[in-house]
Amino acid sequence: MGCGCNCNKQKNVEEKEEFVNNEFLQLEDTIKCNENLLNSVIKIQSIFRANQTRTRINKMEIPSKNYDINITSQSQLADSTIYHQLTTDQITPDELNELLNLYPPLEDNIKVEIIGPIQYDNNNSIYFGEWDFKNKKRHGRGIQIWNEGSKYYGYWINDKANKKGKLIHNDGDVYEGEWLDDKPNGKGKYIHVDGTIYEGDWKNDKQDGYGKETWPDGAWYEGEYSDGKKNGKGKFHWSDNSFYEGNLANNTINGQGTYIFSDKRKYEGSWVNNKLEGKGIFTWPDGRKYEGEYKNDKKDGYGIFLWQNGNQYKGYWKNGKQHGEGEYFSSTEQKWIKGVWKDGKKIKSME
Repeated sequence: MGCGCNCNKQKNVEEKEEFVNNEFLQLEDTIKCNENLLNSVIKIQSIFRANQTRTRINKMEIPSKNYDINITSQSQLADSTIYHQLTTDQITPDELNELLNLYPPLEDNIKVEIIGPIQYDNNNSIYFGEWDFKNKKRHGRGIQIWNEGSKYYGYWINDKANKKGKLIHNDGDVYEGEWLDDKPNGKGKYIHVDGTIYEGDWKNDKQDGYGKETWPDGAWYEGEYSDGKKNGKGKFHWSDNSFYEGNLANNTINGQGTYIFSDKRKYEGSWVNNKLEGKGIFTWPDGRKYEGEYKNDKKDGYGIFLWQNGNQYKGYWKNGKQHGEGEYFSSTEQKWIKGVWKDGKKIKSME
Protein backbone atom coordinates (compact mmCIF):
# COMPACT_ATOMS: atom_id res chain seq x y z
CA MET A 1 0.00 0.00 0.00
CA GLY A 2 2.04 2.93 1.29
CA CYS A 3 1.26 6.50 0.41
CA GLY A 4 0.03 5.70 -3.11
CA CYS A 5 1.24 9.01 -4.58
CA ASN A 6 3.61 9.74 -7.45
CA CYS A 7 6.48 10.90 -5.25
CA ASN A 8 9.01 11.55 -8.04
CA LYS A 9 6.55 13.76 -9.88
CA GLN A 10 5.72 15.60 -6.65
CA LYS A 11 9.41 16.13 -5.90
CA ASN A 12 9.97 17.65 -9.34
CA VAL A 13 7.06 20.04 -8.80
CA GLU A 14 8.46 21.06 -5.40
CA GLU A 15 11.94 21.63 -6.86
CA LYS A 16 10.47 23.94 -9.52
CA GLU A 17 8.53 25.85 -6.88
CA GLU A 18 11.66 26.22 -4.73
CA PHE A 19 13.51 27.62 -7.75
CA VAL A 20 10.76 30.18 -8.27
CA ASN A 21 10.91 31.10 -4.57
CA ASN A 22 14.66 31.68 -4.80
CA GLU A 23 14.15 33.89 -7.84
CA PHE A 24 11.63 35.96 -5.88
CA LEU A 25 14.12 36.38 -3.03
CA GLN A 26 16.74 37.76 -5.42
CA LEU A 27 14.12 40.03 -6.94
CA GLU A 28 13.15 41.26 -3.47
CA ASP A 29 16.72 42.45 -2.77
CA THR A 30 16.78 44.48 -6.01
CA ILE A 31 13.43 46.21 -5.41
CA LYS A 32 13.58 46.73 -1.65
CA CYS A 33 13.12 50.46 -2.08
CA ASN A 34 9.85 50.03 -3.95
CA GLU A 35 7.28 49.21 -1.28
CA ASN A 36 4.47 48.25 -3.69
CA LEU A 37 6.63 45.78 -5.58
CA LEU A 38 7.98 44.43 -2.30
CA ASN A 39 4.46 43.71 -1.04
CA SER A 40 3.67 41.92 -4.31
CA VAL A 41 6.72 39.68 -3.84
CA ILE A 42 5.63 38.82 -0.28
CA LYS A 43 2.13 37.94 -1.51
CA ILE A 44 3.33 35.65 -4.32
CA GLN A 45 5.84 33.90 -2.03
CA SER A 46 3.06 33.22 0.47
CA ILE A 47 0.85 31.69 -2.24
CA PHE A 48 3.63 29.34 -3.41
CA ARG A 49 4.52 28.19 0.09
CA ALA A 50 0.92 27.57 1.09
CA ASN A 51 0.38 25.57 -2.10
CA GLN A 52 3.47 23.45 -1.43
CA THR A 53 2.25 22.51 2.03
CA ARG A 54 -1.33 21.78 0.99
CA THR A 55 -0.28 19.66 -1.99
CA ARG A 56 2.03 17.42 0.01
CA ILE A 57 -0.16 16.98 3.09
CA ASN A 58 -3.34 16.34 1.09
CA LYS A 59 -1.62 13.48 -0.76
CA MET A 60 -0.66 11.80 2.49
CA GLU A 61 -2.50 8.56 3.19
CA ILE A 62 -2.60 6.33 6.25
CA PRO A 63 -2.21 2.76 4.96
CA SER A 64 -4.67 0.34 6.52
CA LYS A 65 -5.77 -3.24 6.14
CA ASN A 66 -8.78 -5.25 7.25
CA TYR A 67 -7.72 -8.07 9.58
CA ASP A 68 -10.86 -10.18 9.95
CA ILE A 69 -9.56 -13.54 11.12
CA ASN A 70 -12.10 -14.81 13.63
CA ILE A 71 -12.64 -18.48 12.83
CA THR A 72 -16.38 -17.99 13.20
CA SER A 73 -16.21 -15.49 10.35
CA GLN A 74 -14.79 -18.14 8.04
CA SER A 75 -17.69 -20.54 8.41
CA GLN A 76 -20.13 -21.84 10.98
CA LEU A 77 -18.22 -23.76 13.64
CA ALA A 78 -18.85 -27.47 14.02
CA ASP A 79 -21.29 -27.10 16.90
CA SER A 80 -22.75 -30.56 16.41
CA THR A 81 -21.28 -33.90 17.45
CA ILE A 82 -22.89 -35.58 14.43
CA TYR A 83 -20.08 -36.64 12.10
CA HIS A 84 -18.89 -39.57 10.05
CA GLN A 85 -15.54 -41.09 9.18
CA LEU A 86 -14.09 -39.84 5.93
CA THR A 87 -11.48 -40.97 3.47
CA THR A 88 -9.76 -37.84 2.17
CA ASP A 89 -6.39 -36.52 1.04
CA GLN A 90 -7.21 -32.97 2.24
CA ILE A 91 -5.67 -33.79 5.63
CA THR A 92 -3.07 -36.54 5.65
CA PRO A 93 -1.42 -38.53 8.46
CA ASP A 94 1.88 -36.87 7.53
CA GLU A 95 0.38 -33.43 8.18
CA LEU A 96 -0.97 -34.61 11.52
CA ASN A 97 2.41 -36.07 12.51
CA GLU A 98 4.09 -32.78 11.61
CA LEU A 99 1.62 -30.92 13.82
CA LEU A 100 2.18 -33.31 16.73
CA ASN A 101 5.95 -32.85 16.42
CA LEU A 102 5.71 -29.04 16.33
CA TYR A 103 3.24 -28.67 19.20
CA PRO A 104 3.85 -30.39 22.58
CA PRO A 105 0.85 -32.15 24.14
CA LEU A 106 -1.37 -30.17 26.48
CA GLU A 107 -0.75 -30.93 30.15
CA ASP A 108 -4.27 -30.55 31.51
CA ASN A 109 -5.01 -34.17 32.60
CA ILE A 110 -7.74 -34.54 30.00
CA LYS A 111 -7.54 -37.89 28.23
CA VAL A 112 -7.46 -37.54 24.45
CA GLU A 113 -7.10 -39.88 21.46
CA ILE A 114 -6.57 -39.32 17.75
CA ILE A 115 -9.73 -39.24 15.67
CA GLY A 116 -10.33 -38.79 11.98
CA PRO A 117 -10.39 -37.67 9.43
CA ILE A 118 -14.04 -37.00 10.20
CA GLN A 119 -16.56 -34.78 8.49
CA TYR A 120 -19.22 -32.84 10.38
CA ASP A 121 -22.65 -33.33 8.91
CA ASN A 122 -23.88 -29.80 9.64
CA ASN A 123 -21.24 -27.85 7.67
CA ASN A 124 -19.04 -30.44 5.89
CA SER A 125 -15.88 -29.26 7.68
CA ILE A 126 -13.15 -31.87 8.20
CA TYR A 127 -11.18 -32.52 11.39
CA PHE A 128 -8.19 -34.74 12.11
CA GLY A 129 -6.49 -34.68 15.50
CA GLU A 130 -6.79 -35.17 19.23
CA TRP A 131 -10.26 -35.67 20.65
CA ASP A 132 -11.91 -35.71 24.08
CA PHE A 133 -14.13 -38.79 23.71
CA LYS A 134 -15.74 -38.27 27.09
CA ASN A 135 -17.17 -34.90 26.16
CA LYS A 136 -17.14 -35.48 22.37
CA LYS A 137 -15.10 -32.35 21.63
CA ARG A 138 -11.92 -31.32 19.85
CA HIS A 139 -9.23 -31.00 22.48
CA GLY A 140 -5.47 -30.91 22.08
CA ARG A 141 -3.66 -30.74 18.76
CA GLY A 142 -5.64 -30.88 15.57
CA ILE A 143 -6.21 -29.72 12.00
CA GLN A 144 -9.49 -28.48 10.59
CA ILE A 145 -10.54 -27.52 7.07
CA TRP A 146 -13.75 -25.59 6.43
CA ASN A 147 -15.78 -26.22 3.31
CA GLU A 148 -14.73 -22.90 1.72
CA GLY A 149 -11.06 -23.89 2.05
CA SER A 150 -9.76 -22.18 5.22
CA LYS A 151 -7.44 -24.38 7.25
CA TYR A 152 -6.37 -24.27 10.93
CA TYR A 153 -3.39 -26.04 12.50
CA GLY A 154 -2.93 -25.86 16.26
CA TYR A 155 -4.39 -26.33 19.69
CA TRP A 156 -8.01 -26.83 20.60
CA ILE A 157 -9.42 -26.49 24.11
CA ASN A 158 -13.05 -27.32 24.85
CA ASP A 159 -13.86 -27.51 21.10
CA LYS A 160 -12.39 -24.05 20.29
CA ALA A 161 -9.12 -22.82 18.85
CA ASN A 162 -6.98 -21.80 21.82
CA LYS A 163 -3.46 -21.14 23.00
CA LYS A 164 -1.48 -21.28 19.72
CA GLY A 165 -2.18 -22.04 16.09
CA LYS A 166 -2.08 -21.06 12.43
CA LEU A 167 -5.06 -20.18 10.24
CA ILE A 168 -4.62 -20.22 6.47
CA HIS A 169 -7.46 -18.35 4.76
CA ASN A 170 -8.94 -19.60 1.53
CA ASP A 171 -7.64 -16.41 -0.17
CA GLY A 172 -4.04 -17.10 0.91
CA ASP A 173 -3.80 -14.77 3.93
CA VAL A 174 -2.18 -16.37 6.99
CA TYR A 175 -2.42 -15.67 10.72
CA GLU A 176 -0.12 -17.44 13.15
CA GLY A 177 -0.02 -16.77 16.84
CA GLU A 178 -1.99 -16.94 20.06
CA TRP A 179 -5.71 -17.70 20.34
CA LEU A 180 -8.47 -17.54 22.91
CA ASP A 181 -11.86 -19.15 22.23
CA ASP A 182 -11.61 -19.03 18.42
CA LYS A 183 -10.24 -15.47 18.31
CA PRO A 184 -6.69 -14.12 18.02
CA ASN A 185 -5.66 -12.87 21.46
CA GLY A 186 -2.09 -12.12 22.51
CA LYS A 187 0.88 -12.06 20.16
CA GLY A 188 0.44 -12.90 16.50
CA LYS A 189 1.55 -12.33 12.92
CA TYR A 190 -0.74 -11.74 9.95
CA ILE A 191 0.60 -11.99 6.39
CA HIS A 192 -1.57 -10.75 3.54
CA VAL A 193 -1.26 -12.43 0.18
CA ASP A 194 -0.10 -9.07 -1.26
CA GLY A 195 2.88 -9.03 1.12
CA THR A 196 1.51 -6.66 3.76
CA ILE A 197 2.46 -7.88 7.26
CA TYR A 198 1.25 -7.02 10.75
CA GLU A 199 3.04 -8.42 13.78
CA GLY A 200 2.10 -7.52 17.31
CA ASP A 201 -0.69 -7.58 19.89
CA TRP A 202 -4.26 -8.78 19.35
CA LYS A 203 -7.45 -8.64 21.38
CA ASN A 204 -10.70 -10.33 20.36
CA ASP A 205 -9.70 -10.72 16.71
CA LYS A 206 -8.42 -7.12 16.34
CA GLN A 207 -5.08 -5.36 16.51
CA ASP A 208 -4.91 -3.97 20.02
CA GLY A 209 -1.80 -2.95 21.95
CA TYR A 210 1.55 -2.50 20.22
CA GLY A 211 2.51 -3.70 16.76
CA LYS A 212 4.22 -3.07 13.46
CA GLU A 213 2.86 -3.09 9.91
CA THR A 214 4.98 -3.20 6.78
CA TRP A 215 3.85 -2.75 3.15
CA PRO A 216 5.38 -4.14 -0.06
CA ASP A 217 6.50 -0.67 -1.22
CA GLY A 218 8.71 -0.27 1.88
CA ALA A 219 6.35 1.85 3.98
CA TRP A 220 5.92 0.89 7.63
CA TYR A 221 4.12 1.88 10.81
CA GLU A 222 5.10 0.98 14.35
CA GLY A 223 3.11 2.01 17.37
CA GLU A 224 -0.08 1.69 19.36
CA TYR A 225 -3.41 0.18 18.28
CA SER A 226 -6.87 0.02 19.78
CA ASP A 227 -9.90 -1.91 18.54
CA GLY A 228 -8.25 -2.68 15.19
CA LYS A 229 -7.13 0.90 14.43
CA LYS A 230 -4.00 2.95 14.86
CA ASN A 231 -4.61 4.85 18.08
CA GLY A 232 -2.08 6.48 20.37
CA LYS A 233 1.58 7.16 19.72
CA GLY A 234 3.27 5.82 16.61
CA LYS A 235 5.85 6.23 13.87
CA PHE A 236 5.12 6.22 10.13
CA HIS A 237 7.71 5.89 7.38
CA TRP A 238 6.50 6.23 3.78
CA SER A 239 8.18 4.84 0.66
CA ASP A 240 9.34 8.33 -0.41
CA ASN A 241 11.28 8.61 2.90
CA SER A 242 8.85 11.08 4.43
CA PHE A 243 8.35 10.37 8.13
CA TYR A 244 5.83 11.08 10.89
CA GLU A 245 6.12 10.57 14.63
CA GLY A 246 3.39 11.52 17.04
CA ASN A 247 -0.23 10.88 17.93
CA LEU A 248 -2.89 9.12 15.87
CA ALA A 249 -6.60 8.47 16.39
CA ASN A 250 -8.84 6.15 14.35
CA ASN A 251 -6.17 5.64 11.66
CA THR A 252 -5.61 9.38 11.13
CA ILE A 253 -2.95 11.80 12.33
CA ASN A 254 -4.46 13.67 15.29
CA GLY A 255 -2.88 15.56 18.15
CA GLN A 256 0.76 16.56 18.44
CA GLY A 257 3.32 15.24 15.99
CA THR A 258 6.27 15.88 13.70
CA TYR A 259 6.21 15.31 9.95
CA ILE A 260 9.47 15.35 7.97
CA PHE A 261 9.04 15.64 4.20
CA SER A 262 11.17 13.73 1.70
CA ASP A 263 13.00 16.99 0.86
CA LYS A 264 13.76 17.56 4.61
CA ARG A 265 11.14 20.24 5.22
CA LYS A 266 9.66 19.73 8.69
CA TYR A 267 6.44 20.53 10.51
CA GLU A 268 6.14 20.20 14.29
CA GLY A 269 2.83 20.92 15.91
CA SER A 270 -0.86 20.20 16.12
CA TRP A 271 -2.90 18.02 13.71
CA VAL A 272 -6.59 17.30 13.14
CA ASN A 273 -7.63 14.53 10.71
CA ASN A 274 -4.31 14.51 8.80
CA LYS A 275 -4.26 18.30 8.46
CA LEU A 276 -2.19 21.06 10.05
CA GLU A 277 -4.49 22.58 12.65
CA GLY A 278 -3.56 24.66 15.69
CA LYS A 279 -0.09 25.88 16.60
CA GLY A 280 2.98 24.64 14.79
CA ILE A 281 6.45 25.33 13.45
CA PHE A 282 7.30 24.78 9.77
CA THR A 283 10.96 24.89 8.72
CA TRP A 284 12.72 24.68 5.35
CA PRO A 285 16.22 23.26 4.72
CA ASP A 286 17.38 26.67 3.42
CA GLY A 287 16.64 28.36 6.76
CA ARG A 288 13.14 29.72 6.24
CA LYS A 289 10.77 29.27 9.16
CA TYR A 290 7.13 29.88 10.04
CA GLU A 291 5.92 29.68 13.62
CA GLY A 292 2.28 30.28 14.36
CA GLU A 293 -1.27 29.09 13.90
CA TYR A 294 -2.78 26.86 11.20
CA LYS A 295 -6.30 26.01 10.16
CA ASN A 296 -7.25 23.40 7.56
CA ASP A 297 -3.62 23.07 6.37
CA LYS A 298 -3.15 26.84 5.94
CA LYS A 299 -1.53 29.58 7.97
CA ASP A 300 -4.42 31.12 9.85
CA GLY A 301 -4.22 33.30 12.95
CA TYR A 302 -1.09 34.87 14.34
CA GLY A 303 2.28 33.80 12.98
CA ILE A 304 5.86 34.82 12.28
CA PHE A 305 7.61 34.09 8.97
CA LEU A 306 11.40 34.35 8.83
CA TRP A 307 13.32 34.34 5.53
CA GLN A 308 16.87 33.03 5.26
CA ASN A 309 18.16 36.55 4.47
CA GLY A 310 16.83 37.86 7.78
CA ASN A 311 13.62 39.46 6.51
CA GLN A 312 10.58 38.85 8.71
CA TYR A 313 6.83 39.18 8.78
CA LYS A 314 4.98 38.92 12.05
CA GLY A 315 1.27 39.40 12.24
CA TYR A 316 -2.03 37.83 11.26
CA TRP A 317 -2.82 35.34 8.48
CA LYS A 318 -5.93 33.96 6.86
CA ASN A 319 -6.21 31.13 4.32
CA GLY A 320 -2.43 31.03 4.00
CA LYS A 321 -1.97 34.76 3.33
CA GLN A 322 -1.06 37.80 5.42
CA HIS A 323 -4.38 39.23 6.58
CA GLY A 324 -4.83 41.83 9.31
CA GLU A 325 -2.33 43.86 11.28
CA GLY A 326 1.32 42.98 10.89
CA GLU A 327 4.90 44.14 10.62
CA TYR A 328 7.50 43.50 7.93
CA PHE A 329 11.21 43.74 8.74
CA SER A 330 13.80 44.47 6.06
CA SER A 331 17.20 43.12 7.08
CA THR A 332 18.90 45.35 4.51
CA GLU A 333 17.37 48.56 5.82
CA GLN A 334 17.16 47.32 9.42
CA LYS A 335 13.66 48.74 9.49
CA TRP A 336 10.22 47.53 10.57
CA ILE A 337 7.22 48.48 8.42
CA LYS A 338 3.87 48.34 10.21
CA GLY A 339 0.62 48.04 8.36
CA VAL A 340 -2.60 46.22 7.59
CA TRP A 341 -2.64 43.37 5.08
CA LYS A 342 -5.54 41.87 3.16
CA ASP A 343 -5.24 38.61 1.17
CA GLY A 344 -1.44 38.95 1.22
CA LYS A 345 -1.31 42.61 0.15
CA LYS A 346 -0.55 45.57 2.41
CA ILE A 347 -3.45 47.98 2.12
CA LYS A 348 -2.61 50.43 4.86
CA SER A 349 0.57 51.79 6.43
CA MET A 350 0.75 52.42 10.17
CA GLU A 351 3.97 54.43 10.41
